[in-house]
Amino acid sequence: MLLAPSWGLLMSAATSMSLGLTGSPPMHTASGKSMRTSESVVRKIGVLEPQIFGARIAGFLRSIHPQKTAACVEAETRISSRTVSKWLEGASSPAGNAYHRLIEVYGPELFVFVNPDASPASLREAALMCRQARLERQVEEKQREIAELRAGR
Repeated sequence: MLLAPSWGLLMSAATSMSLGLTGSPPMHTASGKSMRTSESVVRKIGVLEPQIFGARIAGFLRSIHPQKTAACVEAETRISSRTVSKWLEGASSPAGNAYHRLIEVYGPELFVFVNPDASPASLREAALMCRQARLERQVEEKQREIAELRAGR
């Protein structure tokens, strides 16, 4: 499960640990055994640094809507294009209700794109099925456009 990006301190700490920036030696129990670090727990629950989270969301939205991204996302999600533009520029990232709305509209495909390492196999499979259905709809739309062009000759 992806935690909300507003948990900035936890994510910064997690990033520091995953990059080896903590600089502190491993801790040991009274018996001398090494203690498990929170790094392994953080990686399992899928916490992302806010900049990475925002960049991945922006990348996904651009891949779905390569042109007029903000306007298209607004049309599909009813999230203002001004807000979406801030995400695309990297000035902010979706939080709370906005992220939930994106998940409602774009489904598992978005979740897996944003956090592939924390996605279970069943969710990755659902994302592939959603992507295939989306691409098939695009093909049908293009075929209709071609048919309309031919009919206009």
